[in-house]
Amino acid sequence: MSEILDFISDNYLSISIIVVIVLILLVVMNIKGINLNVPKPDLKLVQQVTVETFDSLRGNPVSMEDSEENIKKMKLQPSESFCESYLGNSAELEGACNQLTETNCSQTKCCVFKKSESSEKCVAGNLDGPTYKTDKDGKMITIDSYYYLGKCRGQCPT
Repeated sequence: MSEILDFISDNYLSISIIVVIVLILLVVMNIKGINLNVPKPDLKLVQQVTVETFDSLRGNPVSMEDSEENIKKMKLQPSESFCESYLGNSAELEGACNQLTETNCSQTKCCVFKKSESSEKCVAGNLDGPTYKTDKDGKMITIDSYYYLGKCRGQCPT
């Protein structure tokens, strides 16, 4: 440790000059806008490919019973396919839910039926309530209760 301290004490002037020169270079480069980083090229999507694997092509034979079972699993109930068709588009879902009857609204997982003093209608929502909590003018809508999958949530009438 004493060797390092001896070196620094013998060469402190040279070390200080080098540090000051490096700091000045950094400041000048920053002021001039000199960037030493290599620019990254802009990425552009050229082609999108969907790859599907087929078990029978990989040496795993698929029986007819297995494929029929998979088809049955993939079939959606009408209420599920309704929600799937509007996945990711809340505005369109809101309009579609508005057209549902109370009975149909109570069968979907993506709509709730709200009853208020002014109106009763089906709106987009989930277990936590309606998706849109403001009206067209941006005013908050007071929602005391709503029906999700036919069950009342919130301050339900007894």
